Amino acid sequence: MLIKHSELRNDSMKKVVMFGAGNIGRGYFHNPNRKYEIVAVLDNNKDLVGKTFENEIPIISLNEYLETYRAYDIVIAVFEPQKIEKQLKEAGIYNYCIAPEIYILEDVPTDSEISHGNWSSYLEKMFNKEGMEILEVGARNVTGDVLRNRFSKANYTGFDYYPGENVDVVGDAHELSSYFNKKFDLIFCSAVFEHLAMPWKVSLEMVKLLKTNGYVFIETHYSYSSHERPWHFFQFSENALDALFPEKFGMQCIKKGCSNLIVGRFSEYASEYLVGQRVRGLYCHSEYLGQKVKEVDELSWDHMRLEDVVKSTEYPKPQQE
Repeated sequence: MLIKHSELRNDSMKKVVMFGAGNIGRGYFHNPNRKYEIVAVLDNNKDLVGKTFENEIPIISLNEYLETYRAYDIVIAVFEPQKIEKQLKEAGIYNYCIAPEIYILEDVPTDSEISHGNWSSYLEKMFNKEGMEILEVGARNVTGDVLRNRFSKANYTGFDYYPGENVDVVGDAHELSSYFNKKFDLIFCSAVFEHLAMPWKVSLEMVKLLKTNGYVFIETHYSYSSHERPWHFFQFSENALDALFPEKFGMQCIKKGCSNLIVGRFSEYASEYLVGQRVRGLYCHSEYLGQKVKEVDELSWDHMRLEDVVKSTEYPKPQQE
């Protein structure tokens, strides 16, 4: 049975055989967070078999693995892991996994302080103080995690489209500012922006309600399964969230990133040329923390230009042939 990466035998620096002596294998080998000791490197290139990997680890054939290293689990670190999986299964080998590192794209930022498992504690530490005004958009208790409890010292208000537990104000977030006659030190939401038909309008409404030097925190989905249809409208990268709170609105990005790497591959129902191919750079969550550093004369998207939202970045230029 195919094993999960987390199910590899849990010894301290467990010993494994790595499949792949190429660039991806080298990347996995030199990863400072690698948890396993590599005792041998398996590769199909006959010219490499019998030599050493990075001048220290033997490169072996599949037959040698079966004869000498069969007790060790295999970590696959190649560009097309589906081909290696097929080869291993045909050889009766099922104690393998695919190195999750091969799904990482280095240009996707992460920030552990505001990542999915940590952001609520981070916000609690910053804002659970006497006199703080806190607004949660999408506050209705759906998952059992009521964040009101994290802001016991502050003045917390829960806003939602429907009434329910933990909801103080019911309304449409696209008209958010019309429900309040005060401003907030923190406005935050989680798993909401993907369900907004016009998220650019909601971001503007949030900025209206922020005090000067107030903060907004958004967590939503970068890549996730379809849910709560038909109102599942968008998915966002961390840069998309940043673009919704431009500097022209008086906002400054403090932190942004993605979290919860997904191991993605195309299924047998995909187009023939895609079947089995891996999908890199999939993250379940994206996060953005911004601060309103100044008031501006006009809060409107009407005169916003491209450079106002993409800042100094540009679409990648075509590669020279």
